[in-house]
Amino acid sequence: MQKTKLDIEILSCQILEDVPSASGIVKFKEGFYVIGDDSPYLFHLDNNFNILSESLIYSPKKLQGHRIPKIDKPDFEAMEMISDTEILVFGSGSKSPERNVCVLIKIGKEISYELYDISLFYKYLRNMEFMHGYELDIEALAMNGDLLHLFNRGRNIIFRFSYKDFITYCKTGINFPIPKANLFSLPKINGLEAGFSGATTFEDKPYLIFTATVEDATNAYDDGDILGSFIGLIEIKHGELADDFLIQHIPNPGFPLKVESVIIDKVISKTQTDLVLVTDNDGKPSEIIRLRMTLNEI
Repeated sequence: MQKTKLDIEILSCQILEDVPSASGIVKFKEGFYVIGDDSPYLFHLDNNFNILSESLIYSPKKLQGHRIPKIDKPDFEAMEMISDTEILVFGSGSKSPERNVCVLIKIGKEISYELYDISLFYKYLRNMEFMHGYELDIEALAMNGDLLHLFNRGRNIIFRFSYKDFITYCKTGINFPIPKANLFSLPKINGLEAGFSGATTFEDKPYLIFTATVEDATNAYDDGDILGSFIGLIEIKHGELADDFLIQHIPNPGFPLKVESVIIDKVISKTQTDLVLVTDNDGKPSEIIRLRMTLNEI
């Protein structure tokens, strides 16, 4: 990948009306599904990002308007399609037990969901050697074959494990899969390292697409000043993640972006891919961005 350059171009940027704290997006047929980190709803959007419907995927103790209070929220941050009609969502794990949850959403004539307590699994992640002295803060999910890739922000680790084994654990509460872990060092802004924030995969190319953000916060629970975001590619070689990666700063459209999730909208050619990203501006309106990613040989 050293002989390849990653170029990006923002095609459009608009306010995502009525979706609080957008944190995850997936492509579904001609539209999208979006979640927010303090929202109990799954939002269905058309291709122009208009809301078609909203479906409850979590029963909160309290609601303040359309938001779950910070102390109670499950902090849904990681989201990916795991079949043509199923979406998997993870809470961040940054506060126990509220955020030690996983939701399997089934899309049909009506939306149905199953909520799982994954406290034992998250406890194991927190106690892994790579995590000593760091907080768990799951922010992104990508699936490649049977392997789930969970991205931790702060200590930039990708945990990899079998989806089949994981969903069996969710349903039975025993024998969670033991993950492999890869540690990455990401670029900095003002001396602060970027943290993983979003991810997805190609259907037919051995790459993980990821986003990373820089936020001036002292822990995984509190918000801080937003400084900017990056997008990158990690190659999958013989089933393992490459140590090197491509990464590029996302231009700021007049203000720093806190990109929270990324999904492929359409593949234009072998070298060009159109992506859709969502942002969470910590209480301000979310944005949704169309971006073109190009791989150029150098």
